[in-house]
Amino acid sequence: METENPIYRRWNPPVETRLPDIHGWLEDIHSAHELASRLSQEVSAETPDPVLLDALSTAALVRYSRCFTTGIRARLSIEELSTASPTDIDLHERIRGIRDWHIAHPVNEQEVHALYVILDGSPEATTGAIGFSSFSSVESPLQSFEVSAMLELCEKWIRWLNTQLIQEQTPLIPLANRFSRAQLLSLSQDEPQPNSNIRAKRRQVQR
Repeated sequence: METENPIYRRWNPPVETRLPDIHGWLEDIHSAHELASRLSQEVSAETPDPVLLDALSTAALVRYSRCFTTGIRARLSIEELSTASPTDIDLHERIRGIRDWHIAHPVNEQEVHALYVILDGSPEATTGAIGFSSFSSVESPLQSFEVSAMLELCEKWIRWLNTQLIQEQTPLIPLANRFSRAQLLSLSQDEPQPNSNIRAKRRQVQR
């Protein structure tokens, strides 16, 4: 049942549940899907903006990968997605690889990072070195076909996670119904907070 005026109370059920993990995974996969959708539109544009391509691809890859790293919530595994094809698994590993090697770690063996000497390329040139340049490049954004495949993979995750959500909620309903409204209202008022103070949030989770 939905309401326009929800009241939140923190509840520790007497049984183990993955419900908070599933909610978090769904939020990230939905976000990755939306970002990949925007990326697909930009890739198909007559004159794609390279800044947007980089920003959208990076955001989509990071948001997707959040589900598969350890932290305050459980780590999701591609092995849990029974509908994943070998192609889906290969794409999943590529997405994780780009995120791990080309975004999370700015200097590693997977990147180009070298010093180049510059020479005059004119046919009549006789001079030696005229300058130097350092190239430091990372993985290019996902290809168009990979963006489409990522959208399909996200949709598979969303369908599976929604099924898991129902399964996790079902046994909790009778347990929560044992409490009266007054008892529920007396629980901790630990309501979800907006990320308005990023520095404070970073201090809280620093490790």
